[in-house]
Amino acid sequence: MELLAPAGEKNAFLAALGSGADAVYLGAGDFNARRGAANFSITDLPELCARAHVFGSAVYLTVNTLVLDREFADALALVDAAAAAGVDAFIVADPGLIDTLARTRPDLRLHASTQMNAHASDTIRALADLGVARVTLARELSLRNIQTLTAVAHDCGVQVECFAHGAICVCYSGQCLLSSLVGRRSANRGLCAQPCRLAYDLVDHRGQQLPTRGDYPLSPADLALIDHVRELADAGVDSIKIEGRMKSATYVTTVVSEYRSALNEVREPVEEGSSSTSSHPTLTDAFNRRLTTGYFTGRDNVDLMDYSRTKNPTTRARQQALAARADDVVAAAENYREPLHFRVRMLLGRPLTVTVTDSRGRTGSYTGPEVQPARTKAVTADEVREHIGRLGGTFYRMEDCEVELDDGVGIGFAALHAARRDAIAGLLTVKSDEGGSAGIRNCLSGGAQRNPDSMLYPDGTHDRPQGGKRARKAARPLSPDVIAVVGSLSAARSALNAGADEAHIDAALLLDAEPQRGIVPVLPRIAHDDELDELYGICERFGTAVASTLGQLATLWARNIPAQAHWSLNVLNTYSVAALDAHYAPTRVWLSPELSGRQIADIAAGSPVPVGIAVMGQQEVMVTESCVLRALDLPRPCTRKCGECPRRKLHLALRDRKGYCFPVRVDARSRSHIYNSVPLDLTAALDEVVAAGVSAVRLDMECALNTAASREVARLRRNLIEVAAGRPPVPHPTAAITKGHFFRGLI
Repeated sequence: MELLAPAGEKNAFLAALGSGADAVYLGAGDFNARRGAANFSITDLPELCARAHVFGSAVYLTVNTLVLDREFADALALVDAAAAAGVDAFIVADPGLIDTLARTRPDLRLHASTQMNAHASDTIRALADLGVARVTLARELSLRNIQTLTAVAHDCGVQVECFAHGAICVCYSGQCLLSSLVGRRSANRGLCAQPCRLAYDLVDHRGQQLPTRGDYPLSPADLALIDHVRELADAGVDSIKIEGRMKSATYVTTVVSEYRSALNEVREPVEEGSSSTSSHPTLTDAFNRRLTTGYFTGRDNVDLMDYSRTKNPTTRARQQALAARADDVVAAAENYREPLHFRVRMLLGRPLTVTVTDSRGRTGSYTGPEVQPARTKAVTADEVREHIGRLGGTFYRMEDCEVELDDGVGIGFAALHAARRDAIAGLLTVKSDEGGSAGIRNCLSGGAQRNPDSMLYPDGTHDRPQGGKRARKAARPLSPDVIAVVGSLSAARSALNAGADEAHIDAALLLDAEPQRGIVPVLPRIAHDDELDELYGICERFGTAVASTLGQLATLWARNIPAQAHWSLNVLNTYSVAALDAHYAPTRVWLSPELSGRQIADIAAGSPVPVGIAVMGQQEVMVTESCVLRALDLPRPCTRKCGECPRRKLHLALRDRKGYCFPVRVDARSRSHIYNSVPLDLTAALDEVVAAGVSAVRLDMECALNTAASREVARLRRNLIEVAAGRPPVPHPTAAITKGHFFRGLI
């Protein structure tokens, strides 16, 4: 099992190598989810990759942000340059970027980021079909979930990576809009401000504060699976990942060293009656949050959340000792040179041969022209050793050099230098073939070239991938459809009666409902394997659906069920629209709420499939596996009977220190859904929305009562009529609204 370590700056990178990491992941430029880290530049990558390869480690570049159309060419150029520099794999989150790289650079190794929301088998299969080599699973999985998904992944020919240590996002990765909508700092764009770590009150519908177990209901403890490494290995997990690109070299040294020791122990047989649980005080010293096993042992882990943000007790002296140790590890790694054994054969009339062998017994060799007698001065064995051993500026040192030399041999020293370089290049090729490293091969070859004929261009004239379902641009609608997303079947009927073309509702609420025209089941953003079969059956009965994950979209397409792509698929560019259309032929793609009006218009203009956006209602900003209601400090403990829980009927909200209240809804599966404190309303800009060419406009009314849903649908329908008649829309009567990112865009 691979040990994958983080690096946000050079000392952390050296600390990871010196502490035994098999691979290091890092960011370069703005296309990584930790833009606040020091990070690296593209010019740093050749040296970093060369150094890592000397240690026998790989380098993975995070290109795991969502990419705007205007940035796409730069993202592709970054990947090309990084591949040429020796990067071994790329961690990617944008669906359009994954599709484009998989088709145009099949030589590259792609890893699907945890932000792809891979928590079910269907998503694993879909990502494998797109061409990824590895999938990073969601953090919210139990050992049983991991075992199942790993088996599915291996059956599809892809690897599985799991987080084993570090900070946990309370929201499923890639599904959080809280930082984005509150402060324009998008987590999907690498600028999360971590509002989940702030204090909140839980209040009822009257604004009355309820008793809680602490002031931080959204703040989890840090993950630590060090006592479960053997179970992860037995489950077939290919790589365990340590979070922490914002952390210090001291943290990296401490945590990586502990997990290196744990992995080494996995190779030893377990004695009967022995316990795998032990204390790891250095892990608690490395960072001051309390540790938890997260969801690994089940979703009812009482230690998951740290409602009081407990600090680990540690001394000043202990921290200094860890820092001093890290300094030593960093210095040793920086000064390390891999020992090489050379053998040079220079016999008259025979070809010159130079063979190099590393410490693991791998060899590279060079065979040159026939050795000639000296014209003037013959070369000596010491001179051969001196020039073969000139490895300055590299990460190698000559340990010894055997020389087989005839008397009177002559050779130019430049020829010896070239022979040495070619022999080492051969060794690198052997290393790359052994480890499956595309990066080293690219470094040697100067990088593979992109095939421009297979590029997807955002102007509607692009080449279609194999299996493409459309070759035309979507027709521009005269007036967009009105879609209401509601929280009950009665609200759905009210919305349809008020003029909605469709009412979208959680598929789980339609279990016993008869299909009705206009009602569309929505598959949940989070649905594990044991939930999906029943939900797919509902979609088949209704003959239509909205898919919230890549796997759901692929499954519905395979079952010939017309499906719309939910906004949670994070479609932020034309490339993603085209990729979804080519592979799964959705009837409509709902664009990300993080787009501006101009960006929406650009995508709609070149889209091969109809697109829609939200224009009214309260946007869901977070979905969590953890039930927020468990933060309540009430006399009667949680019964774990989520479907019967009376607390779910309460109208609750999280109130921040500025007084803003974020509504909370807990579903029957005990997952919490948190909504923006201020409703979206683009009524005043409805003429611009229509002019953008979207095919549908959406009202997010899951928290609304039936009367409110029907009233808002009717108001939107009236304003669309006004806009169609050339009259200005009537703005919302209250100032307590937001226009989202429509005018301001993202930072």
